[in-house]
Amino acid sequence: MSREPSDAALARALDAALAHALVAPELPAGFDARLQRALTRAAADEVDEITLRQLRQKLEQEQGERLAALQAGYLRLRRRTLAVLITGAFAAGAAAAVAMPWLTNQIGPSAPLLMSAIGAAVGLAVAFGSWIVRPGVSLQAYAATRAHHD
Repeated sequence: MSREPSDAALARALDAALAHALVAPELPAGFDARLQRALTRAAADEVDEITLRQLRQKLEQEQGERLAALQAGYLRLRRRTLAVLITGAFAAGAAAAVAMPWLTNQIGPSAPLLMSAIGAAVGLAVAFGSWIVRPGVSLQAYAATRAHHD
């Protein structure tokens, strides 16, 4: 049974043979100083990279907080809108219940048709008003935007 040399012994033998066959090149003047400056710059760049990473994490956290606040505001807006719609529907129903007998006595059998037409006109007026007049957008700004697109 023959004993094979270990990898470490082979690596040492190869290094010795290469050192004997090859001559190390001369280093240029000031090589050590330039190497130290490059290492110092690399360390500073690494610190800058860490700072950028921390800044990026902070900005992403702030953006997440703003997004959460925006979503919470959107949810509040949806709830308020639903509450206004329900309140408006009950108010319209109460107004119709009170006005219908009086209109029937005054106008006759066409009172339900008149009440429906009035309700539709009021609904269209409210819808048009809420579509045209948005918070933060003046009617002049809307008209200017429409003129620009046409």
